[in-house]
Amino acid sequence: MSNAYEEYMRQMVIPMRQELVRSGFEELTTEEAVTEFMENTSGTTLVVVNSVCGCAAGLARPSAGQAVVRA
Repeated sequence: MSNAYEEYMRQMVIPMRQELVRSGFEELTTEEAVTEFMENTSGTTLVVVNSVCGCAAGLARPSAGQAVVRA
């Protein structure tokens, strides 16, 4: 049986992360990964900080996904 945190991650956070990855975003989960990515990238980069607050869940994440898909 999982604890409450693991259950929250399974039900809420993981699907939100997967939504961004399916849209074409690269998941960067450490400070080092972000630094390396930004140092080796040229041009314009759209960075999305995934959050489970209402604004992110309802507007920011879906909008970012659509922006990338339609670009």
